[in-house]
Amino acid sequence: MSAAYRVLESRRLSDDIVLGFVAVEFSFTDRPSLGVNLGLLLRRPEDDWLSSHYQVSRLD
Repeated sequence: MSAAYRVLESRRLSDDIVLGFVAVEFSFTDRPSLGVNLGLLLRRPEDDWLSSHYQVSRLD
């Protein structure tokens, strides 16, 4: 499996919180590709970014 993604939009809500929307196309060797949209809420409590929330919408 491989994933190709494209950032649709991002918004910095504060210095340590980012909201993002991403289109992802998952490719497989044994079946058709699958397209989804992701909504992500990322936070940075220290030096690393962590996912606080994500929502997946399948594209048909």
